[in-house]
Amino acid sequence: MSTFIGAPEASRLLGVSKPTLYAYVSRGLLERRTADDGRTSLYVRTDVERLRERSRRRPAERPPTIDVEIESAITQIADDGITYRGHDVARLAVDAGFEQVAELLWSGALPTSRPTWSVDRRALERCRRVVAAAGPVDPSAALALAAAVLSTEPADRSDDAARRLLAVVPDLLGARRRSGPLALRLASAWDLRPSDELVTAIDRALVLLADHELSTSTLGVRVAASVRADAGVALAAGLQTVRGPLHGEASRAAAELLTIAVRDGAATAVRSATAGRRRLPGFGHAVYRSQDPRVAPLLAAVRSLPDPGGRIAVVDAVLAEAGRIGAGVPNVDLALAALVVVGDLPPDIPLLAIARIAGWVAHHAEELGAPPLRYRGLTHPGTDIGV
Repeated sequence: MSTFIGAPEASRLLGVSKPTLYAYVSRGLLERRTADDGRTSLYVRTDVERLRERSRRRPAERPPTIDVEIESAITQIADDGITYRGHDVARLAVDAGFEQVAELLWSGALPTSRPTWSVDRRALERCRRVVAAAGPVDPSAALALAAAVLSTEPADRSDDAARRLLAVVPDLLGARRRSGPLALRLASAWDLRPSDELVTAIDRALVLLADHELSTSTLGVRVAASVRADAGVALAAGLQTVRGPLHGEASRAAAELLTIAVRDGAATAVRSATAGRRRLPGFGHAVYRSQDPRVAPLLAAVRSLPDPGGRIAVVDAVLAEAGRIGAGVPNVDLALAALVVVGDLPPDIPLLAIARIAGWVAHHAEELGAPPLRYRGLTHPGTDIGV
């Protein structure tokens, strides 16, 4: 019979912080189970001890590797939720706007009112010319091109680079509104007269997606910062990485699932998506076992959208069918897909990429305070390279 221990004891045995413990789970190095209360994380003691022994076997003289323990004060993921600089993200999504949350990530202080980011018209025109010259590109590629363009005008501070890029993003995506909150300007790119509910849902999605600890794209940004690339270059690295189908594009597969469900029914859509033992898009998560804390706040906003076609009922039917077959808990990709389908938005809207610009810049600034060149890959063919 296995002996289970909680996160504090597992962290103590491994000699790591709780965020690092959760990172081990996300990387598949350790399995996390949920206690009967649905919240507390449990770990098999022998698995923890085995992982500790693997770590101890690494030669002390081995050169630096990509396996670097990164201490960060930006975002913390725990069993009961996510915090940005100590502020609960689910609460921020309801009480604060994206601009306020971005400033919180950059400075550590939450503004009492929503800041205004002015558009640098000269920078916008430069970005437009480059994007136009590139020919037909998807929105995510346009953002990466814009970041590369703006990197030729290095900012004195990382957050200045983020404000400059975020301010021009709605215009690059075809916004009809030239002023107002970022969510309103973005909504006007996809809806001629966006409802207040749609603007609120987009704003909430941006807040919930602004950062998620050391995701792959965030690590890419930090690697760029470690060689002292400026914020624009680092943002371009993050924007290219997030375009991968297993990262920022994952919500498109979930949106396709919901679109098929609207047309053919939930059972047919789920059966087709899981054929060949494939994982159901929008369900399951390497870190969250009981629930992804970002899902409920975003789905609540989606449920308030005008919905003459009754599409939220289809979302609920997919959730029920996924639960029936044991597909795992819904993740934020499913909630984001629900926003796209119920809000009748284009499937390629890069909300995750736009939101994550805020978190990436916070990580860029934090990485500049760490020793440079601390990331280096090292392979040992045929050997266990350890934790």
